[in-house]
Amino acid sequence: SANSGCLSASDLKPLFVCVGLMLFQQFSGINAVMFYSVSIFKDSGSTSPHTSTIILGVVNIFATMISNILIDRLGRKILLYTSAVGMMVSLGLLGFHYYMINFTEPFLHTPLIALVVYIISFSFGFGPVPWLIMGEILPARTRGLSASITTSINWASTFLVTKTFIDLRNCLGAAGVFWMFGSVCCLAVVFVLLCVPETRGKSLEDIEGIFNPVLHGMEECEDIKITRSSIANLKATPSQLL
Repeated sequence: SANSGCLSASDLKPLFVCVGLMLFQQFSGINAVMFYSVSIFKDSGSTSPHTSTIILGVVNIFATMISNILIDRLGRKILLYTSAVGMMVSLGLLGFHYYMINFTEPFLHTPLIALVVYIISFSFGFGPVPWLIMGEILPARTRGLSASITTSINWASTFLVTKTFIDLRNCLGAAGVFWMFGSVCCLAVVFVLLCVPETRGKSLEDIEGIFNPVLHGMEECEDIKITRSSIANLKATPSQLL
């Protein structure tokens, strides 16, 4: 029943989209970068790692504020595309910087530039948009359960990424682990292209119809019947004609 809390097949589709977005959000490496930013700047040869970390925090605040203005103007999918591509390029650049340390004297400001671009890209798209989409596409009848599942997976992913970052860096090297995060961002582009609907300007009923067109069609037919019945009831009676 609608109030049983069980997930039907049509409920699993939007849940899959939400969980996928949350996984890509976390496995893009955002919390590893934020939590270990001082260590990242030190290992990259930066002369002022603490100042660079403060700069990242300030950029994160202002980028998040600006993103709130852009979400409804540009749409969800274009922001997710731009976010994923920006993170992919910046992580690739950061990994290349670490790789070149072994061979030559790299440009010391490259890590700061790369991570500023990375933070801005994340804050414009994969930071706020997955949470917004979660509130838009989850069906009202199972929203509590689905949101709980999605949020739990998000926090579990946060723990996993931050817990394993140092081990991954020791195993793959700094260049390898950032290239791995960049590869995740590349997959995120494909996921958004194939699985995520554009919800900008759509009502909650229209969005639910994307995932459950049969139910949406039945509701439209019922609305048409109600409208026709209402029109029929407006026929003039003899007393009204007089």
